[in-house]
Amino acid sequence: MRPLYSLLSAVIVGGLPGLAQASAAQCDTRIDEAPVTIYFNRDDPTFSSLRDRWFRRNSACPAAVVITYLTPDLSAEERAVFCANFDPVTQSYSQPAHGPRDAYGRCTEPSKTCSLVNTTRSEAMALMGLGQEAEERGMRERMGAALSAATHSSGAMILSGNGAALANFAAQTGAVLASPAVLAGAAASVVVIGGAVYLCSDD
Repeated sequence: MRPLYSLLSAVIVGGLPGLAQASAAQCDTRIDEAPVTIYFNRDDPTFSSLRDRWFRRNSACPAAVVITYLTPDLSAEERAVFCANFDPVTQSYSQPAHGPRDAYGRCTEPSKTCSLVNTTRSEAMALMGLGQEAEERGMRERMGAALSAATHSSGAMILSGNGAALANFAAQTGAVLASPAVLAGAAASVVVIGGAVYLCSDD
């Protein structure tokens, strides 16, 4: 399924005020193997590390700028749960992934690719609350042996386990993650952050 953003369009990252100053910059990258130009404020430390800004080659986008572009509704702290999924063969990023980052914001190990789930904010908050309750009280009877819940330093609630079991758990809040056929037998995780829900899997 193609992403919702236009692959050939330019997107402002960080808002108009930053672009009104001399620190406005643009960079080029590839996302899902299609070219994308991103505009951003190069002086804003939330978009890339000092090392990334100084050693960025040519006009290639820093990984942190790509993550910001792909998750525009999250804060810098909330984005910390994601890493930039980069394929050195195609020189292209895909959707953000759930996993540890290197100094440049790229995934340091094979990580599950995440996609935004079409849920309401109330459903997301209910799912987060259910996960926190299960984590704090060790509610194995509700979670099931195949599921686990943990709170990330970013504030995200991470639910991990069998995809079908995750879908059933989410259904208790009214949230629909994906069709049973998509999740059947798949190892997956659900990231609930900032009122949004992301489904992350190897597929």
